[in-house]
Amino acid sequence: MQEARRLAKKNSALAAIRGRSERDRKLAPSQQSPFQGNSTAKLIIPNTKVGHGYDPFALPDKQLTKALMDHVKKDPNWRKSFDRKPKRCRNNPNHFRSERICFLDHLFSRIWRDKYGEFKSSVPDHNGLGIRLPGGSWDLYAGIVPIFCATNKTWGVDIDEIYAPVNFQNDHWFAIWISIPKRHIVVWDSIVKHISKAELNEIMKPFLTMVPYLLVECASTNEERIKYSLEPFTYERPTVGVPQCIAGDCGVYALKYMECHVLGYTSFPAAFCEKNVKHIREKMAYDIFHETPCFEGIEDKTSYFNDLDTYG
Repeated sequence: MQEARRLAKKNSALAAIRGRSERDRKLAPSQQSPFQGNSTAKLIIPNTKVGHGYDPFALPDKQLTKALMDHVKKDPNWRKSFDRKPKRCRNNPNHFRSERICFLDHLFSRIWRDKYGEFKSSVPDHNGLGIRLPGGSWDLYAGIVPIFCATNKTWGVDIDEIYAPVNFQNDHWFAIWISIPKRHIVVWDSIVKHISKAELNEIMKPFLTMVPYLLVECASTNEERIKYSLEPFTYERPTVGVPQCIAGDCGVYALKYMECHVLGYTSFPAAFCEKNVKHIREKMAYDIFHETPCFEGIEDKTSYFNDLDTYG
């Protein structure tokens, strides 16, 4: 019964993906050019300025921080984490260096690592396919999840790059950037000595093998399938120019690595350092507060949104 439900969900997701692949594909605004007419060829040079849409290291606004704390302290359990889903509205895609990106939450990395043993033990068919993937993989591929930041874009068709946080032994966070065209993953780690090379090799195996497999398994046509390969991706963990932190700040750094990169920074700015981590945390807190539906009780919501809309 469980297997039948899994196959039904897979077929439903693939049907939606196939339907989407048959539509007339149009260039995103960042891919259009006045010199190419209606050509759907992928272009490198955008016709609008993209990236660096805001300063990720702007100092926090004390008034906004006070508004946040005043609101939070109304809750008798305010020291506990918010059990809310952030909006993550992409109202200004030109802030980022590309529209062909997506963000995944920590459940992606946790589930894929937990289920990797089942993936390895599955027996493939004569084409090397038919292996059991973790639950929800089809929805990830189709951009249906995470629900709070769904893109409804298909990996490899509409999405070239994937960003995700990864947790190690419940005491350390790092970030990964998956490039589908390059078949390569970059790891940004704020405490490199915390994870040995051998340990990192094991951590990365699910992503290196299951991402290329998913692209082949879910491809809607044979023409799309032959573009990919079941060969594992490669990965690297650069150390030069990657800001390092002390224990306790790794989660903040993991988020900032991804934010800087998606904004188009070719190197991490000098402001990304331990000296500024308190300000970074503070601003991150009220940014999350703005993106989370936890502003009930604020009388003038219009004024509040106008003041707090740091990404607008």
